[in-house]
Amino acid sequence: MRVHHLNCGSFCPHGARLVEGRGGLLEKAHIVCHCLAIESADGLLLVDTGFGTDDARDPKQLGQPFRALMAPRVQLEETALRQIEALGFKAEDVKHIVVTHLDLDHSGGLPDFPAAEVHVLAPELEAALHPKLSERG
Repeated sequence: MRVHHLNCGSFCPHGARLVEGRGGLLEKAHIVCHCLAIESADGLLLVDTGFGTDDARDPKQLGQPFRALMAPRVQLEETALRQIEALGFKAEDVKHIVVTHLDLDHSGGLPDFPAAEVHVLAPELEAALHPKLSERG
């Protein structure tokens, strides 16, 4: 079994002191969306997908509030799809995706793997299907 660490989304929000514990409040922090590609006998398993190719082609779909707050740098080469292709795999080699939570920076790449079985916690799925008013953003 081999585990590959992927950075599937970079962010540069203001507030380095709050986010990283160093720098100034207006200084930019550097954050990445960590994802894993795990090779197994059954094929690839992804833990989270990060941003997807659709997000890279049209970052505006992430929404203005998110873009303003988090300052994402969404790049096609940082998508899980492009990174697993660079490892010599294809989208259909991904058999399972475990999504830790359904925030767009952890699940945005789901459409890039249409044949994969997606695993998500029941409360997370319930919140996505029937969001409370405070969760709709």
